[in-house]
Amino acid sequence: MHDLTRSRTVGLVALMAGLFVAPVTAQWSPSRADSHAPIGVMGDHRHEKGEVMLSARYMYMSMEGSRDGTTGLSDADIVSPTGNDFMVTPTKMPMNMFMFGAMFAPSERVTLMGMLPFLDNSMDHQTRAGATFTTESSGVGDAKVGAMIGLADWSQQSLHLNAVVSLPTGSIEEQGVLPTSMGNQVQLPYPMQVGSGTVDLMPALTWLGQTGDWSWGAQSGATVRLGTNDRDWTLGDQFFGTAWWGRLLSRNLSASLRLQATDVANIEGADPAGSVNPAVVPTARPDLRGGTTLEAGLSLNFYVPRANAFRVAVEGLVPFYRSLDGPQLERDWTLVVGLQLVPVR
Repeated sequence: MHDLTRSRTVGLVALMAGLFVAPVTAQWSPSRADSHAPIGVMGDHRHEKGEVMLSARYMYMSMEGSRDGTTGLSDADIVSPTGNDFMVTPTKMPMNMFMFGAMFAPSERVTLMGMLPFLDNSMDHQTRAGATFTTESSGVGDAKVGAMIGLADWSQQSLHLNAVVSLPTGSIEEQGVLPTSMGNQVQLPYPMQVGSGTVDLMPALTWLGQTGDWSWGAQSGATVRLGTNDRDWTLGDQFFGTAWWGRLLSRNLSASLRLQATDVANIEGADPAGSVNPAVVPTARPDLRGGTTLEAGLSLNFYVPRANAFRVAVEGLVPFYRSLDGPQLERDWTLVVGLQLVPVR
């Protein structure tokens, strides 16, 4: 079980780092290219009263190879009778997510927001005998609704609260046929489900600032699971912290460097009978889902602040530290591409 004190500490690291390095003479403007955080950051800034913003994001995450703690494992290590002694191991999981969002600012202080994801997952496996197979799942994920609420503005800097709730609109009943299921449909393991099955609280604090051609920001928050889903399990709570530093390259173009720390606890409870036997494959073990990951990313923002302001942005993230409760597939890199449009100002 994860140490929750450590988890919360990890989630605050980036925010604290940003506060210590920030100058106090920042000039913050919502119309600069670097007023937007890297596209992988959600709920990064409030809008002016009356503004509507529509957004679409595409995220691709590549996971290949497994890890236990900070040690990388081969597929043979996991399925060997003298190793971890599983009959099957996942070898690769590419994950695609499309996120559609809308925001509206009824006042200068409050911006309302809603997001709906669509996920498309596949996972390659290898058996102890050397055979390979793939499982797939796709569908609408958990919808998110909430608001960004301004808390303070000082020295042209800004601090706001992200108050978001995740709703269980995603499926936790995804099934497939496995070599071990004798041709029958069985409940797929936890990573192949597209929803959480629970209402989740997603609070965060976001801080922004600018000076000259430079900008910075930090966000720290959590996903707190409420209750247990209909299949008797609960995804682990998640804590994160991220900080970014950006620079204007031209009037409409900026680049940013971002650091992110994420800590995820293991699943509580377990899926009932009719699911994959936890002794067969690591992904069916609820105690092998937690871990800590530190990532670094580079991003570009192209922003045109006219009547119908729009932004095209891209960000790539790679991990430089991973400590996982394993054996567990490790994240290798993430790509996020997004488009944002303000049709009403």
